[in-house]
Amino acid sequence: MSKTPLDPLSIDVAVFCLSLMGTNFPSFLQEAHRVLKPSGWLLIAEMKSRFNPNNGGADPDRFSQAVCELVFTSVSKDFSNKMFILLYFRKKAKNNSSKEIKWPELKPCLYKRR
Repeated sequence: MSKTPLDPLSIDVAVFCLSLMGTNFPSFLQEAHRVLKPSGWLLIAEMKSRFNPNNGGADPDRFSQAVCELVFTSVSKDFSNKMFILLYFRKKAKNNSSKEIKWPELKPCLYKRR
Protein backbone atom coordinates (compact mmCIF):
# COMPACT_ATOMS: atom_id res chain seq x y z
CA MET A 1 0.00 0.00 0.00
CA SER A 2 2.98 2.29 0.20
CA LYS A 3 3.64 2.12 -3.56
CA THR A 4 0.48 1.99 -5.63
CA PRO A 5 0.40 2.21 -9.44
CA LEU A 6 -1.85 5.29 -9.20
CA ASP A 7 -0.80 8.58 -10.72
CA PRO A 8 -0.08 11.53 -8.42
CA LEU A 9 -3.10 13.73 -7.68
CA SER A 10 -5.45 11.21 -9.31
CA ILE A 11 -8.07 10.25 -6.72
CA ASP A 12 -10.76 12.08 -4.75
CA VAL A 13 -11.04 9.78 -1.72
CA ALA A 14 -8.71 7.39 0.10
CA VAL A 15 -10.28 5.05 2.67
CA PHE A 16 -8.30 3.16 5.28
CA CYS A 17 -10.60 0.70 7.05
CA LEU A 18 -8.71 -1.64 9.37
CA SER A 19 -5.74 -1.30 7.06
CA LEU A 20 -3.13 0.57 9.12
CA MET A 21 -1.89 -2.67 10.69
CA GLY A 22 1.61 -2.61 9.25
CA THR A 23 4.46 -1.11 11.24
CA ASN A 24 5.13 1.09 8.21
CA PHE A 25 1.61 2.62 8.27
CA PRO A 26 3.04 6.17 7.87
CA SER A 27 4.20 5.20 4.38
CA PHE A 28 0.61 4.13 3.58
CA LEU A 29 -0.64 7.59 4.58
CA GLN A 30 2.16 9.29 2.64
CA GLU A 31 1.10 7.34 -0.44
CA ALA A 32 -2.50 8.45 0.08
CA HIS A 33 -1.25 12.05 0.23
CA ARG A 34 0.67 11.55 -3.02
CA VAL A 35 -2.31 10.22 -4.98
CA LEU A 36 -5.05 12.43 -3.51
CA LYS A 37 -6.15 15.51 -5.41
CA PRO A 38 -6.05 18.86 -3.58
CA SER A 39 -9.08 19.00 -1.25
CA GLY A 40 -9.39 15.20 -1.53
CA TRP A 41 -10.73 13.21 1.41
CA LEU A 42 -8.79 10.83 3.67
CA LEU A 43 -11.09 8.62 5.75
CA ILE A 44 -9.72 6.37 8.49
CA ALA A 45 -11.72 3.73 10.40
CA GLU A 46 -9.72 1.79 12.96
CA MET A 47 -10.33 -0.20 16.12
CA LYS A 48 -11.01 2.10 19.05
CA SER A 49 -8.70 0.02 21.28
CA ARG A 50 -5.71 1.11 19.16
CA PHE A 51 -6.42 4.73 20.14
CA ASN A 52 -6.84 4.37 23.89
CA PRO A 53 -3.82 5.86 25.70
CA ASN A 54 -5.08 4.35 28.96
CA ASN A 55 -4.45 0.86 27.55
CA GLY A 56 -1.17 1.59 25.78
CA GLY A 57 -2.77 2.77 22.55
CA ALA A 58 -1.98 5.90 20.60
CA ASP A 59 -3.41 9.24 21.62
CA PRO A 60 -5.99 10.01 18.90
CA ASP A 61 -5.21 13.72 19.09
CA ARG A 62 -1.49 13.06 18.56
CA PHE A 63 -2.28 10.72 15.67
CA SER A 64 -4.52 13.35 14.07
CA GLN A 65 -1.82 15.96 14.56
CA ALA A 66 0.69 13.73 12.76
CA VAL A 67 -1.73 13.26 9.84
CA CYS A 68 -2.23 17.04 9.73
CA GLU A 69 1.55 17.52 9.58
CA LEU A 70 1.34 15.49 6.37
CA VAL A 71 -0.58 18.54 5.04
CA PHE A 72 -4.15 17.54 5.84
CA THR A 73 -6.85 19.34 7.79
CA SER A 74 -8.78 17.40 10.42
CA VAL A 75 -12.47 17.74 9.62
CA SER A 76 -14.00 15.49 12.28
CA LYS A 77 -13.42 12.66 14.72
CA ASP A 78 -16.22 10.26 15.59
CA PHE A 79 -15.88 8.19 18.76
CA SER A 80 -19.59 7.32 19.01
CA ASN A 81 -19.22 3.74 17.75
CA LYS A 82 -18.49 1.11 20.40
CA MET A 83 -15.70 -0.56 18.40
CA PHE A 84 -14.36 1.95 15.87
CA ILE A 85 -12.90 5.43 15.69
CA LEU A 86 -13.65 7.35 12.50
CA LEU A 87 -11.32 10.15 11.39
CA TYR A 88 -12.02 12.49 8.47
CA PHE A 89 -9.32 14.65 6.84
CA ARG A 90 -9.10 16.90 3.78
CA LYS A 91 -5.90 17.38 1.84
CA LYS A 92 -4.68 20.97 1.82
CA ALA A 93 -4.27 22.60 -1.56
CA LYS A 94 -0.62 23.53 -1.02
CA ASN A 95 2.15 21.36 0.34
CA ASN A 96 4.39 23.59 2.44
CA SER A 97 5.65 20.94 4.82
CA SER A 98 8.94 19.10 4.53
CA LYS A 99 9.66 18.40 8.19
CA GLU A 100 9.91 14.90 9.58
CA ILE A 101 6.73 13.69 11.25
CA LYS A 102 6.83 11.94 14.62
CA TRP A 103 4.19 9.24 14.27
CA PRO A 104 2.70 7.64 17.37
CA GLU A 105 2.93 3.88 17.63
CA LEU A 106 -0.34 2.06 17.01
CA LYS A 107 -0.74 -0.99 19.20
CA PRO A 108 -1.93 -4.24 17.63
CA CYS A 109 -5.61 -5.13 17.71
CA LEU A 110 -6.63 -7.57 20.39
CA TYR A 111 -9.41 -9.99 19.57
CA LYS A 112 -11.50 -11.76 22.15
CA ARG A 113 -11.64 -15.51 21.90
CA ARG A 114 -15.24 -16.63 21.67
